Amino acid sequence: MSTFDVESWNRVPSIESRARPKVVDIVRLSDIPGYDVDKLIAQPLIEGSQSNVRVIKLSPGQALPPHRHGSSDLMLFVVEGEGALKTESGTVNFVAGSLAFFRGDEELRVSNEGRVGLTLLAFLAPPFPPRSET
Repeated sequence: MSTFDVESWNRVPSIESRARPKVVDIVRLSDIPGYDVDKLIAQPLIEGSQSNVRVIKLSPGQALPPHRHGSSDLMLFVVEGEGALKTESGTVNFVAGSLAFFRGDEELRVSNEGRVGLTLLAFLAPPFPPRSET
């Protein structure tokens, strides 16, 4: 099982120049590093003024640590693979093409229980983590 690295969550090594979109900005998932069996991939994909999108890649057996998103709503879309969402009502299968909604105060618990990589897009509004007012 891998550990969650907060520092890597906030880094954007391969797409830093695209973090702030222009009027029209195309971002490709192929710009994101592939799966890593030693650690999960979780990084910003695109940043807007009122929202942001993060990409998460979990190898089989990996899981995000349970966490909340404060005042940000989260819409989590499965691009590829199969995962499990652990909810107060039990575990729910979460497969490619599925979209889940979480209020910021709800705990997110997602894991890759499949045999192939799990790629998720996390749409957050307002942006998360919150930006400083500087």
